[in-house]
Amino acid sequence: MEHIMNQQTAFIELPSAPIQTIYETIQQVVKSNIPILITGETGVGKEGIARYIHESSTRKNKPFIAINCGRFSAELLQSELFGHEAGAFTSAIRQRQGAFEVADGGILFLDEVPEMSLDAQKMLLRVLDTATFTRLGGNEALAIDIHIIAATNRDIVKTVAEKEFREDLYYRLKGMMLHLPPLRERTEDIAPLVAAFINEFSAVYRKGVTGITAEALKRLEQAAWPGNIRQLRSTIQTAIALATTDKLELKDFPDIYPDFVQTLTSIWQTLPPETQHAIWETLQPETRHAIVHELSTRSPGQWCSSQVSYMPRIGGKAESLNIGDMNQNQILRAVAQKRIQQCTSLREAAESLNIDIRTLQRYAHWEEPDN
Repeated sequence: MEHIMNQQTAFIELPSAPIQTIYETIQQVVKSNIPILITGETGVGKEGIARYIHESSTRKNKPFIAINCGRFSAELLQSELFGHEAGAFTSAIRQRQGAFEVADGGILFLDEVPEMSLDAQKMLLRVLDTATFTRLGGNEALAIDIHIIAATNRDIVKTVAEKEFREDLYYRLKGMMLHLPPLRERTEDIAPLVAAFINEFSAVYRKGVTGITAEALKRLEQAAWPGNIRQLRSTIQTAIALATTDKLELKDFPDIYPDFVQTLTSIWQTLPPETQHAIWETLQPETRHAIVHELSTRSPGQWCSSQVSYMPRIGGKAESLNIGDMNQNQILRAVAQKRIQQCTSLREAAESLNIDIRTLQRYAHWEEPDN
């Protein structure tokens, strides 16, 4: 039986026919060095597939380096990928190796590749064409032996048509294309994933949870999972934190248990801050707002004095920031930087604030002028 590698856990056996087909395809091409482009919705397991390719290849004893291209500004991404020489830009006080250099001999996984700036795309194309690269601020061409795997949750053909992604780079990256179907289309994978996540988080929270009831598993298999494997993992994490028996029950699950908000609210103040924080990070936005509303209704003022500083204000979507002594530019920078940390890409962060990516980056990197 084939396996999938989750980035936090060991190999997880997945029995669905679509995944089996993908792994059969990988076995046919794994000995080649052709670039691979993986597509699929957010959280569907694209990095897991990339790690499986690494473990199945002759490069498995060499580095596997993963870079999320949507996490960095244009300048920082180029530095992350290609490294820089001392003095290449203001904060470059010493030479630094980039991902290409560190991954030499192994595999470099570029997630959210359409989020790369056009300059970075041009530099990546040169690497693919020449197997060499130059550090930022440098002149020496460095040779590398590397296998590139790229991934995206966007319609990459559309990004090419809209001139956001270079057409020549697209054709170089799509030597082999693999599309991962969403979790809702392969429900037979849910049970083994749930079992693996129970083992993982039962150890993390030191709980004696060993399984899940048939009723709860059935409801998990019927859920839509818009966040796919990543959302399922977070859901199990929350359930383990809340569990009071050795098997997860329907009452332990947010978003699929009708009385979850009321149940969690009733015990919220009894939970230690670290458990509150762990649970909060896994909840969907609508569930968070419902809990805040319920808490404020039951005990106005009590929840406001809680140590849970990450909870949003009532009636607002923004998470709390101490802005008392900030000027307008400092507030914009704080909000932009916080939203970049919270979102999976610069595009998502910008859209959540109803601004474009360039404006987001300008806010995030604003610096106090010298006196």
